Order: sequence, then C-alpha cells, then structure tokens
Amino acid sequence: MRRASFEGSKKDQFMPTSLPGFPLLPRARIFLAALMVAPTLIAAQTPPPAQSPARKFEQDGLKIELAALPPDTTRAFFMGRGFARKDADHLVAKACVFRSAIGSAFSKAGSPAVSIDLKQWQVLSAGHDKGGAAPPRREDWSPVWQARGLSEDAKVAFYWALFPTRQTFAAGDYNWGMLTFGLPAGTKFSLKLVWRTGGTKHETMLKDLTCGK
Repeated sequence: MRRASFEGSKKDQFMPTSLPGFPLLPRARIFLAALMVAPTLIAAQTPPPAQSPARKFEQDGLKIELAALPPDTTRAFFMGRGFARKDADHLVAKACVFRSAIGSAFSKAGSPAVSIDLKQWQVLSAGHDKGGAAPPRREDWSPVWQARGLSEDAKVAFYWALFPTRQTFAAGDYNWGMLTFGLPAGTKFSLKLVWRTGGTKHETMLKDLTCGK
C-alpha cells in the first residue's frame, strides 16, 4: 500500500461513498459523516438543502471531484469545532467552501507521479479567462484567524480540514479536504487547474462553478 507525499493520503480498496471513484480513509469517512449530521447536532435544525451536483474531471493523470457546501453546512461544521458564530459567519461570507477529492487517475504501478500546487490555480470571474488569483489556502487564512482571536483548537481544526497546498500522488493515491475560493455565497466563477504529470505541465478551465447558497 503506497502513501501520497502528505500525511492522510493513501491507496485503498473502493467502497461506495458520496464521492464515487474515490475510496475514503476512515478519517475522511468520519469527516464526511460529520458534515452530514452537523446541522442537526450543532444548529438543532433539519439538514440543509442538497448541494449542487459534484463537478468531476479526469485528464492527463489528474482525477478531481468538487462540490459546493451550503453555507449552513459550513457554518455548523466549524461551529462544532470551536468557531464562534461571528467567525463561522465570516467564513461563510468570504470563503466559498467546496469539498474536494483529488488524486491520480492512474492505477498501474510505475505510472507517472501527478503533482498539484494550489498556488498555481486561479479563481476567475465568470466569463473571464485571465486576471484571476490563487484560491485562499491554509497559510492565507492563518493571519485572518490570528487577527480575529480564534482559539488554537479552532485554528488547528480549520488547518487540517483544508486540502494541503502542495501534494504529489502515485498511482492510486488520493486525498480529500475542503477548498476555499474567497468569494461570496452564490457567486459564479471559473477555476483554472494546473498540474504536472511526470514533470509535464497541464492546464484546464472548469467553468460555471457556483458557491453554495
């Protein structure tokens, strides 16, 4: 069993989940279950409306699935991990949180490694293909939470909930985590993906993505 170059990622047998084609580690299964039940446990309300269908993409070694989280789900999840309501509301207003599963589309041992660096991705306004900015990453949020006086436990929970900034996947490797795109709820946008397969750079544009609302 091989591990990707970041803790928490590895190859596993397929099990049916809400992320088809991406087997989840026990930690990820627990994390996903928490997302599903958090609105009931934390906010004492019925589960939020279903989010929009996941966007799936597979090409040149990269396999990715993205789906927007509704604001109520995002808010409840982080309030259950030490966020004050005002900080969870700030995240909902500014973050545009998606869940993601990203990994290698290869299954044969010895296939080229697939690498991503979120700093090379670009979030663009709908209808534009230039002038975008990289999505806010773990390290970009750290000074925000420091300035807002977020507790250490909440900061750690947020850090580990987000997808790592850089990762390299061997055949069959994958990882799961949240991505933030720094946009208000309901905003439509495009996402430029950049990755390397065996050292060769690839790019594509995912259009018509929408932040949860």
